[in-house]
Amino acid sequence: MNDLVTTIIAATAGLVAIIGGFLVSRVIAIASEQNGISRRIREIKNDLLAKRETKRNAEKFLFEEDLDYFVTYKNIKRILLGRTLEEVMEEDEYDYLTKEQLKTYYKQVKEMASELMELHRSTDDYYEEFSVFKKFFTDYKYPNRMNWYERIFKVIDDMAQPEAQGIFGRINLGAAISIPTNTDYKDTKKERDRLTDDIRVLELQLEEQFRILDYYGKPKWVWSGLLVLVYACLVGIVYPSTLLPYTEKVHDDVLTKWFLLGLFYSQLLLLVVYLSAAMYQLTHPKEKY
Repeated sequence: MNDLVTTIIAATAGLVAIIGGFLVSRVIAIASEQNGISRRIREIKNDLLAKRETKRNAEKFLFEEDLDYFVTYKNIKRILLGRTLEEVMEEDEYDYLTKEQLKTYYKQVKEMASELMELHRSTDDYYEEFSVFKKFFTDYKYPNRMNWYERIFKVIDDMAQPEAQGIFGRINLGAAISIPTNTDYKDTKKERDRLTDDIRVLELQLEEQFRILDYYGKPKWVWSGLLVLVYACLVGIVYPSTLLPYTEKVHDDVLTKWFLLGLFYSQLLLLVVYLSAAMYQLTHPKEKY
């Protein structure tokens, strides 16, 4: 009987060592694959960050160009003559930016015009050029919009002249801002569209990488394989070892023999079922690629 018990323990230990080795190698392989996927995710995130920043800069450039086309000499004079934003957009046939986008800058132009008029009234001197004017008046509400101040200055000066007549007076319409169709504008617009497509592709790739990482983060059959090994250790090693050394005729030897064999056969059956299920899962995946 002792020979049977030691044989069961030795056979079970061999099976546990073999199956355990396969599980350990599988866990190591999964960890390696997870590291590779995580590295790829970091690369995609960094690429997305760079492309989004580049796209933001491109959109900012395009927005400023479209906005600059709105603040032309013609539109400045329309604003000073009391036209509403809707009327200015309609008369100029402007459709590069929406009313909501222009609302703030429409108010800015009016504020800048009022500011320049106040500065004009604060002195008796006459300044024909804005380049000279800004040397004496250096504190402006919108210092980053000096080109707008210059245009508004010219419009105010033109409207103040006696010979200024009609809607646009003496303004040199040829000096108005050109439609944003320059090479830089076109190239930036193409670059923005290309970046938009690239970002969409990268977002899809990132989504797929996260899906794959989630799949490897929940590896199939590893935990169930560990449970099978734990069961095998309990019924094939731990319990039989408590019977050693076995004293005959103390218990029902025949019943004990068949009980131990039953436990041994049960672990073999469970291992076969586990391996069969795992092989079926591998050969019949739910997702088709």
